[in-house]
Amino acid sequence: MRPPPTPASVSNIKRPTLGLKRDSSYLDTDDEANLSGVTKRLRVAFSPNVDVRIMDNNWDEKSFELVKEEVRVAIERHLLPADRRDDALYTKLVTMLGQDALEGEAVSGKLLQKYLMALESRVSILGDCGKLVIAVLDLAWLGRDDTFVGLYARLLSSLVSAHSKYIMPLFQRLVGNFARLPASLGRLPDEAVVSRQQMFSRLHLFTKSTLRQVPSATGTLTRVLKVDFPMDLATTKSYIQYQRQLLKVSKYAPELKAEILALIMQRLVSIDVQIQQDLEDLEDEAEERLLQRPRLHDNTEPVDESDDSDNESVSSSEETITEEEQRLREIRLKVAKMDGTLDMLFVYYDPLIRDGPEPHLNDAYLQILSHFITFILPNRTRHAQFLLFHFAQISEEHVTLFTQRCAEIAFGNYTTAQRINAIAYLSSFIARGSHVTTWSVQDVVGALLSYLDLCRQRYEPTCQGPDKRAYASYYAAAQALLYIFCFRWRDLVIGTENPEIDRDDYDEDDVLAESRDLVWLPDLCDILRRNVRSRLNPLKICSPAIAGEFADIGRHVRFDEVVSILESNKRLRLGQTTNYYGAAGRAGGIDIGRRETAWDRKTGDAHHQLEAYFPFDPYHLPQSKKWIEADYNEWKLPRGMKDEEEEEDYSEDDSAEESEDEELEEGFANGVLVDTASTSS
Repeated sequence: MRPPPTPASVSNIKRPTLGLKRDSSYLDTDDEANLSGVTKRLRVAFSPNVDVRIMDNNWDEKSFELVKEEVRVAIERHLLPADRRDDALYTKLVTMLGQDALEGEAVSGKLLQKYLMALESRVSILGDCGKLVIAVLDLAWLGRDDTFVGLYARLLSSLVSAHSKYIMPLFQRLVGNFARLPASLGRLPDEAVVSRQQMFSRLHLFTKSTLRQVPSATGTLTRVLKVDFPMDLATTKSYIQYQRQLLKVSKYAPELKAEILALIMQRLVSIDVQIQQDLEDLEDEAEERLLQRPRLHDNTEPVDESDDSDNESVSSSEETITEEEQRLREIRLKVAKMDGTLDMLFVYYDPLIRDGPEPHLNDAYLQILSHFITFILPNRTRHAQFLLFHFAQISEEHVTLFTQRCAEIAFGNYTTAQRINAIAYLSSFIARGSHVTTWSVQDVVGALLSYLDLCRQRYEPTCQGPDKRAYASYYAAAQALLYIFCFRWRDLVIGTENPEIDRDDYDEDDVLAESRDLVWLPDLCDILRRNVRSRLNPLKICSPAIAGEFADIGRHVRFDEVVSILESNKRLRLGQTTNYYGAAGRAGGIDIGRRETAWDRKTGDAHHQLEAYFPFDPYHLPQSKKWIEADYNEWKLPRGMKDEEEEEDYSEDDSAEESEDEELEEGFANGVLVDTASTSS
């Protein structure tokens, strides 16, 4: 329909204003009364050729200027005084940014980029916009394209530079992905798939850039790393994965390396000690089974960062297990975590120590030594110490540095417990280290002999008889020498009685087979013989297993005969040594006037004797044992000596002679020398 004719007088026509709609200037007339009804209906008529679009939040073509204005108004109205504040747009903005990226109605990545740029222009006033900032930090950004990630990084960099209070929540979200990073975060709608390895790279890129932007943030990051460390019952995959990310952090943040490695070692020692406590009530067979390769459904398989699987669920069969089975499963999970952690640390330290400078200049080796003294030595760990056991055997210099550190504590001004533990580590390392040279064996034995005889000279004049509590360090040194002798007696031989016949290529076993004597390390025979026959009577206080094996081997290699001492010790009741030795210290009889208690009948002298504790007992962890196998000196009897002695047994209790013989041989073969003193002292 054509529009109505214009009035004849042109002078009465008004100029169209900017406020009128397009093509509506003809409606601006004072003669509205003359307009027909048809004309009025034209105001609401639409052309069928008009392209109608409905604008919504997902419209990617929303201009940046419009987004920028939306953000400006929302923030400014939120920052107004309380009586004038209007949070409607602010709340809407926070809600929009907080939408789940996997939902169908979520804002697209392209539109989010405009909001990121708009927020960056207002970053200086975001200090009081906590909810908005948290919504930005919670954005699903790891699975976006590089353009989005670049804009997001720029915004966060500006944000933490302007407002340091947001550094903590930023690190919490970055580190929160270290333990468990679902592959679904890299599979967002309308985005190319991003691998877990690439997502981890982005996490570390953001962490590194934040530390460079705000150097003082290292303390904050350290606190977050400690707080977010997985619990002991977390899945093995997440536990090991978290620690691997910590090692990556230490590479680009060297100022945090010492604290990160100390944290990992501290947690390793903690879980190692917990396992030993959990195993105390288990049978030896159950312990051995737990230390074998765990079952697949325990989620203990090696960690692979490229694995995009999110499967860490528990099978339905495990939901109905008994309390005892659940306890065993928890121990097995801890064992797997310890095994994986040690394997990871072996891999990490190997190139640093093996290809690094000399041991006294090697930061990595010195760091392990420091961790040993700080975390391992004060605790009864079972496997953590093998990290040092392996790397201390790389060269003679590494061996010397480790044994010197142990000797400083063993013979220095430290507590009795520290000295005893250091002596145990020293002797166990010398006995079990397959790469420990003869020179090192003789050097350590010489130091122990000197210490032993010095203590004897100091204590014997006032000694009333064997007493573990009064002379603990002395007996620890004596037991260490007996233990080393059992393993390394060949290294203590320096020749034969007929050197002109045997020369330098003699075989010790051949000489013994001919009933000829060997020549031993100077002072070895004199000092050991003098001490085992002293009033301190170390063969009574040392573990019966160690003393008995020393007696057997010493007799076989024609070193010393101590059968009479062991026989005499059977009649000696510890705790009543004054009456036994008499005022003159002469061995005479037993105290027949003392009333035997129920505790005596149950434990005998065990609670007065040393525990057979030697830290480098056989290593059974399935994944990491490959690092130890070539370094380990297995127990073996001298050639020609029977595996099971059929001759007279030297046990403390005649009624348990047969069982203690079996325990003795099995203990030395398996490295599990734990007598009843360990549970009673």
